[in-house]
Amino acid sequence: MSSTFFRNKVLHLDLIMLSLMIVSLPSLEAPKNVFLVGFLITRVISEVIQFKQGIKQWKGWDLMFLTIILTALLSTVFAGFSGLEEWKGYKVFLTALLTGWFLSRAHYSHNQYRMIFLLTVLAIIPPLLWGLYEYLIIHSKKNLEIHSVGHVNHSAIYLTIIFGATLGWFISRFNFRKKNEATQLKTILIGIMSFTLFIALIIGQSRGAFGVAVLLGVCLLFLVKDMKVRVIGIVAMLLVIISSMLLESGIVQKQINNQKSDNVLAYRDKVWNVSIEASRFSPLLGIGLSNWHFIKLSQLQKTVEARGETFNADNYFFPGHSHSLYFSALVERGIVGLIVTLIFMVYWLYDLIKTFKWTKKTSTSYMLWAGSLSAWAATFGIGLVNTTFHHEHGILACLFLGLYISYKNELKQS
Repeated sequence: MSSTFFRNKVLHLDLIMLSLMIVSLPSLEAPKNVFLVGFLITRVISEVIQFKQGIKQWKGWDLMFLTIILTALLSTVFAGFSGLEEWKGYKVFLTALLTGWFLSRAHYSHNQYRMIFLLTVLAIIPPLLWGLYEYLIIHSKKNLEIHSVGHVNHSAIYLTIIFGATLGWFISRFNFRKKNEATQLKTILIGIMSFTLFIALIIGQSRGAFGVAVLLGVCLLFLVKDMKVRVIGIVAMLLVIISSMLLESGIVQKQINNQKSDNVLAYRDKVWNVSIEASRFSPLLGIGLSNWHFIKLSQLQKTVEARGETFNADNYFFPGHSHSLYFSALVERGIVGLIVTLIFMVYWLYDLIKTFKWTKKTSTSYMLWAGSLSAWAATFGIGLVNTTFHHEHGILACLFLGLYISYKNELKQS
């Protein structure tokens, strides 16, 4: 009796810490870290209690998370660039992964899963409004940024994930509606929020994030049972895209200017040249997490000339990171890290396809599946041209992944 009582108290504390962390994630840096550590500690206690009670669970996702964590640890211990920021980078990487892993092993009620999802989505409203105010009204920022998320590209990745999750919430109102529910004010407000997030991505001017958001939006809208809603949604997105082109919005002007200067990829091709050459430094396990910005031009020149090739400094550009999830994995975690990243991508997608049928069970199952799909699309889609899966948007992706896995496991047991 006492152990059950203690376990319930820990579960309540777990939910409190998780909820406070979610609210703080896009808005408040220091509180986010405090509540995140608090959540992880309570989850460790819960795992110990379950183990003592003889409750042992080990599934495919546990092996996947453990593999990513251990291989990243090897890349840190045997970093090609040792004694720099590899342990700092590993800590950030580990925090996001542990959040998803521990959450995937948690057990909540149906209403609690729903509450966590909705809290994660709604938490974007205050920092988004503040970011729009700073950028459009008082002009204290050069770009649209979410307060705690920071850089425009990082903010765009975060917004893309939330956009997909919010659209999934909106669609669930139609796929599982009760009588007249789809016409209620709540449904209208969710639709307005989805539309606002889509507009915010145009304002943010991240072409990669916007492109993935369009594909994600169309994909989710095709899953709407009501043909009328599906058509209206896709037409609305097309009208926004066409209007932004006719009005030559910032994101369109950015593309036009890059084309005129013969720089469509915004120097990413030269950044990737750095990554390709630097991957030779420590090919198996990489140079260490967060050590990309320590790469020097002289090091590249040395390896190129050692192969008897002519070195051209104009072929390389150093923005501080690789502008690609995959090149980051290759350089910082080596061939092992890249292979694990690709396995992670395929395994996650396979699981989404395999569990698509349970999206038809409840509105909550659809919402959580859509949130996980959005996290996958943003991480591996935008990851083609930007460095994803770290800091706030990495934690957010793991949140939606962990929620989805946990709820899926609960459905299997029920």
